[in-house]
Amino acid sequence: MIQKIGFIGLGKMGLPMAKNLINSGFTVYGSDVNEAAINEFQSYGGKPGYFTDWIHHVQCIILMLPSSKIVNQVIDQIIDHFTSDQHTHQEPLVIIDMSSSYPDETRKNFKKLTEKNIEFIDAPVSGGVKKAVTAQLTIMIGGPVESFTRCKRLLGSMGSNLFHVGPIGSGHLIKAINNYLSATHLLASCEAVQLLHSFDVKPEKAIHVFNHSTGRSGSTEYKFPSFILTDSFDSGFSLELLRKDLEMANGLFLNAEAATNLPQLVFDRFYEASAALDKDADHTEIYQFVSSYLLRGKLNEKDSETISSSSNTSVGI
Repeated sequence: MIQKIGFIGLGKMGLPMAKNLINSGFTVYGSDVNEAAINEFQSYGGKPGYFTDWIHHVQCIILMLPSSKIVNQVIDQIIDHFTSDQHTHQEPLVIIDMSSSYPDETRKNFKKLTEKNIEFIDAPVSGGVKKAVTAQLTIMIGGPVESFTRCKRLLGSMGSNLFHVGPIGSGHLIKAINNYLSATHLLASCEAVQLLHSFDVKPEKAIHVFNHSTGRSGSTEYKFPSFILTDSFDSGFSLELLRKDLEMANGLFLNAEAATNLPQLVFDRFYEASAALDKDADHTEIYQFVSSYLLRGKLNEKDSETISSSSNTSVGI
């Protein structure tokens, strides 16, 4: 039974997730490059240290990292250290990648890890910082059912909705499409509210009507009241990370030669916003960006060049 867990990546999402594991009675070792995060993790009862210090004490390692590139590097390091001859292992190690990684990279990592007798599942999350804190995340799991079953109790300590969606990589695949849908809802809602505002319909009135009609979405029901109408723009999920997820989703549609240009259009707009806004901008700040272009009547020459260059971006998935 899994009782000791290593957690790599104690950021805005990872830290509350690790805290919930500790509160559920697991022994949690943690690593992060941010010293403040490590100190806070330790104050919750976590055991900080570089992963090579605790890798042979845990039955499971959770990765919550910002990119597939970093995930790949960490997995290679884990393989190097775990397969050393200095230690014997009483039970198999399982690695859970809860990051938003590229599905093809996830499949490659599965192959590498399986060859070293290390189990691997992908289990990205949805729900944002708020639901990470309250352990109400939705978790989308891809990989062998046996590995998922082994990890079900610890995953349930971080999320209230667990879905095993298919073979390895399926979790990351559906997470990318989920974020594409979320971004599409958000962009459409921002443009709709801005347009109505130009006709003197107050944004809060528009959102209230949408939420009692068929135009409602997660954006109108949660993001607008919590982060946009309050002018706080502090959801905890950056515009740059959403742009990255949209690049991934758009690449999936392009590689499948799907007969739609909507993913490209949504990606283009978020690409443009990411280039124009502060690098640390929250993704809900797309609302402010929409106000800068919507009622000009057409995109200016600079915007058109930006979108044209982004449209030529090809993503290998």
